[in-house]
Amino acid sequence: MQTVAFIVGFFLVGYLAKFRVNNAAFTVKWLNNYIIYLAMPSIILLKIPALEFDVAMLLPAAFAWTWALLGGLSMLAISRLLSFPKPLEGAAILLAILGNTSFLGYPMVQAFFDDEVLSYAIFYDQLGSFLMLSTAGLILIAIYAPTGSGHTVSLFGVVKRVFTFPPFLALIVASFLPIEPAVSALSGALTILGQLLMPMALVVIGLQFQPQLLPEHRAPLICAIGLKMLAAPMLAILMLKFTTDNPAIVKATIFEAAMPCMITPGIMAIQAGLSPRFCATLLGYSTLLSFVWLPLIASWL
Repeated sequence: MQTVAFIVGFFLVGYLAKFRVNNAAFTVKWLNNYIIYLAMPSIILLKIPALEFDVAMLLPAAFAWTWALLGGLSMLAISRLLSFPKPLEGAAILLAILGNTSFLGYPMVQAFFDDEVLSYAIFYDQLGSFLMLSTAGLILIAIYAPTGSGHTVSLFGVVKRVFTFPPFLALIVASFLPIEPAVSALSGALTILGQLLMPMALVVIGLQFQPQLLPEHRAPLICAIGLKMLAAPMLAILMLKFTTDNPAIVKATIFEAAMPCMITPGIMAIQAGLSPRFCATLLGYSTLLSFVWLPLIASWL
């Protein structure tokens, strides 16, 4: 109960602060920079070296890509059946396949599970969600972006995006270089930097929360949230039943699959003109729902 109160409390701090802060966008930018350049790499450098490599650790990432295919096709079918406008269709597909597995995922996993589960959650996020956003996500945005918006995709751009992203670089370093002595020496500082991830991430989410729901967005919003937060973890349960009995992998994969829609692709979709109001509302409601849904999933696991 304390954890849930903590989560809701920092979210409310962010939401209420946006009415008092002169430049919320500037605040979000700097908090995001701290999370991306310091907090997330610190957690990765602390947790990954302690994990013994096993092919099974790739299962969380494999599920993320499996869900991207099946969830994307499901959202496309629903969109065509209900005749969603093309920009809204693109936004709904993008946000239905990508969960908030880092900004919200890492701190939520830390709050409810142990370090081993967090290590597998990192693989889900970096080799699954992040790589997907940097490749398939960019392609989706380019396909659905209005003509003349300037959103194009190049191989160089994709490679550059992947290999200049600090958490991904930290994963490469932590997985393949002998950094244990350095990590041990800096563990105190890295721990402090990582512990600030949850409050800062929740404040960022609160600052960007948009509660106003338009009537025409109700059906696509329900479909996108239902796919992302209910169908995805159900598929994970089914897939893992036949692939592994490692409890840490099972917990990490199902819990990350249940995450709400990812903020970064939502912002990218807004900038590309893919139904901005729908994106902001979907991000807000899925995040708000996750404060109840994720503790229930964690308790069940």
